[in-house]
Amino acid sequence: MREKTVFDFVADPTKENFLKHRELIITNPDYDPDSDDLEIMKKLYENKEYDKLNYYVTINVLLSPRAHFLKFISLNEIGNTKAAESIAFICHNILNCIEKTGDGTIENPYIVIRANDEDDLLELRLSKKYLQKRLIQHEDKYLDVLTLEDGSELYFDITDAYKRSKFLLDKEKSEEKRAEKPKKKSWWNFLSKN
Repeated sequence: MREKTVFDFVADPTKENFLKHRELIITNPDYDPDSDDLEIMKKLYENKEYDKLNYYVTINVLLSPRAHFLKFISLNEIGNTKAAESIAFICHNILNCIEKTGDGTIENPYIVIRANDEDDLLELRLSKKYLQKRLIQHEDKYLDVLTLEDGSELYFDITDAYKRSKFLLDKEKSEEKRAEKPKKKSWWNFLSKN
């Protein structure tokens, strides 16, 4: 039996399948919802480094609509339309699956892996723009609330991303604190003149 991959949901793009495969990402020790991977990919595109962009892969962008959209544009730039169509299909299914995770209400928010996914769903799927974003805690979840141009609000469950970001920040602070601690001199070092 073959090992499951993050993209297995593409063959059966249900909410349940997507959430199972999303779990593979958010439980990975390298998962960082605030990584600069999308910025790196954008710069690769702007610098016309299409080959580097097309092969750029980290756990943080495997289910990112934006990452796949950038690869779609890049592949079209180099004339590889067949691969571009495949990537567009994956991007489309990721957006469909994010949309299937909820309805954007406070009771049933969309579930995302990183905050950029909110923008991608709005821009690439719903063709909407937001004016304001705020973070709230509702019951046991952390939600981004986006106020749209028409005054309506959409809710996104960012609980996993929020907790992971907090964990990584606390870990970084702990490591910095450990690095700042002065080394204690051993009692025998006091006897020497150095």
